[in-house]
Amino acid sequence: MSAILTMSGATVSAAVLALNVRTWWKSKREFKDLTPFAGGLIQGASCTLCVGGLLGWVAVKAADAGATAGDWGVNKVTGQDGSAALTAGSMGTLTPAGACMVVGAVIVGGVLFKAAGKETKRRIVGGVFVGLTLTATAGFAQIMQWLPDAYNSLGGGVVDMLNGSMPL
Repeated sequence: MSAILTMSGATVSAAVLALNVRTWWKSKREFKDLTPFAGGLIQGASCTLCVGGLLGWVAVKAADAGATAGDWGVNKVTGQDGSAALTAGSMGTLTPAGACMVVGAVIVGGVLFKAAGKETKRRIVGGVFVGLTLTATAGFAQIMQWLPDAYNSLGGGVVDMLNGSMPL
């Protein structure tokens, strides 16, 4: 991914993350309440795997927008330049079968988003933003390295099943 997130852009993303975790923490602390945000985060992170495609373009634009908004905000609030670029990260690469699984996951995510209520949609969008932006950093990308492996494994299993090489 060629997106570069600045420190102030990461601050915006971390604030969205913190607000969602705080809301969950102040409620009953049931993991099902984190599902919309976590699902959105995974959807956003999935887009960053699609370098060179439309989803990758969306990821780059989201990271750029987060960095621009954060840089402006930090400058206006503190008078300091918050545009120090963070080390870019990469979660890994997708196989062709893994890429097909990402497309399927994005379609399912879109259907679930369409069916969601207003509050749930807001949490999903927050998760997508955090996933799109924070995975541009080396540290968060390292935490999410399991994601392309999961898509590639699932895609490989589907290919094996469709080719008839997986015993039932």
